[in-house]
Amino acid sequence: MKFKPDYESLLDVHFSDLLCDERLSVPGLVVFAKCGNDTYHKAFGVSDLATNKPMSCDAMFRMFSMTKVLTSFVALRLYEEGLFDFEDEVGQYIPSFDRDWEVVVESDDGPESLKYSSFLTGEKLDLKFDRKTTSEKMQIKHLMSESAGIEYDLFGEYDSFLGGGLCDRKSGLIASGLRQKIHPDVYRSTNILGADLTLEQFVNTIGEAGVLTCEPGEFSYGHGATVLSRLIEVLYETSRGKPQKFSEIMSELLFDPLEMNDAAFFLGDGDPRIDRIPTLYGAKLSTDGTKTMVAEEKDCYPEGPFRLTNQTAHYRGPRSFETGDTGSLMTASDYSKFYDMLLRGGITESGQRLISPQGVHTLCKGRFQDLRLDTPLAKAFGVAGQHSPFPKSFHFGWATSHADQNSLCGYQVSDHQDMSHWGGYALTQGFFYPSEKAYMIICPQLMVTTPGAFAFGQALIRDASMARFHSVWA
Repeated sequence: MKFKPDYESLLDVHFSDLLCDERLSVPGLVVFAKCGNDTYHKAFGVSDLATNKPMSCDAMFRMFSMTKVLTSFVALRLYEEGLFDFEDEVGQYIPSFDRDWEVVVESDDGPESLKYSSFLTGEKLDLKFDRKTTSEKMQIKHLMSESAGIEYDLFGEYDSFLGGGLCDRKSGLIASGLRQKIHPDVYRSTNILGADLTLEQFVNTIGEAGVLTCEPGEFSYGHGATVLSRLIEVLYETSRGKPQKFSEIMSELLFDPLEMNDAAFFLGDGDPRIDRIPTLYGAKLSTDGTKTMVAEEKDCYPEGPFRLTNQTAHYRGPRSFETGDTGSLMTASDYSKFYDMLLRGGITESGQRLISPQGVHTLCKGRFQDLRLDTPLAKAFGVAGQHSPFPKSFHFGWATSHADQNSLCGYQVSDHQDMSHWGGYALTQGFFYPSEKAYMIICPQLMVTTPGAFAFGQALIRDASMARFHSVWA
């Protein structure tokens, strides 16, 4: 596989057009794409609207949820050392998780209530709820497939805004509120990384609260990779006889062998890489619902500026919470080295094997059994397996297509029978095609703080860009 002769001009036009699409005017972005031996690496637009500073190819991007697959990869390295099995209970390794869990369920006549302030609308909610003990045990495979029941509050926010339809439950809001009673900084979508807790303390707060949004085994996208990060710390200390922070383990087992030289979780005061981090913008849907407006992320919430925001969390504030859920920061070219290693079958450019060929296949095509995917949230994400028009599901930190499924009931030109992909909260996107020896990484820094803007972002940056990328292959 290789690019068509005119691939460069076609991709140039596509990404330049994203900067002036009135539905979602992206300030700037970097693209890194590869097909066979051909490479495309370009910057578009600006990294800061106030200064018109041009975007550069060495810009440092908040990868957010594109960190999840990197975390699963490191976990697989430890799995290949025989340190755990996928169906081991999480409580075997994290004592605070060795407990009975409860699912919180919104109920008009529930015996408990919680006051919650929406970060999307500013509305004050009085949530009444009940609890029921889970019948399933949380297993490591649930962490890797985001089916552990530790769902983000974001989706309950969207449901509240839309009147239902995304996950059809406000359990995420209730669970998040109960955790925040134990520690107010444990997690907020407006402040993902700025918690003044270590990863161990953060995860133990989740365990102490003891509440989930659903039974383990149901797709419940959220903090599975956060808990997996802590599990990696525990496994590393058990096997090496010394404790290491998650960032240090990631450097040893992934970043350093691949020479991902800019990759980090937090940057220290005065680090020169801080100047290469683009301003983080937010997109808000206009009142008539026809287009989006762009402003600095901190100005897109109804509650006004926060003590800490996602804009500064990687280089200012506590810098304590290192998570393989949303925590990585790097250039597009650094992230490309991960894909290159997978295309080489788990081997670095210098010839070091990091993972077995079966490990690469598992990461890209492995599917856990006995997961419940016929749910509104899984369908909204397009990862409901045979219940999606084009069968895909979420395992090992990203979505993978099911080439062997016969339940096809529709497709888009952006679909592909052999693709793994996922994106991040600021609309970063990664698409990986092992059979085609191709991939594409798109890095804007535009958070989507209303459901309408989220839909625009997915359609324009993910689906349209995938379709364009497929069209330039020879």
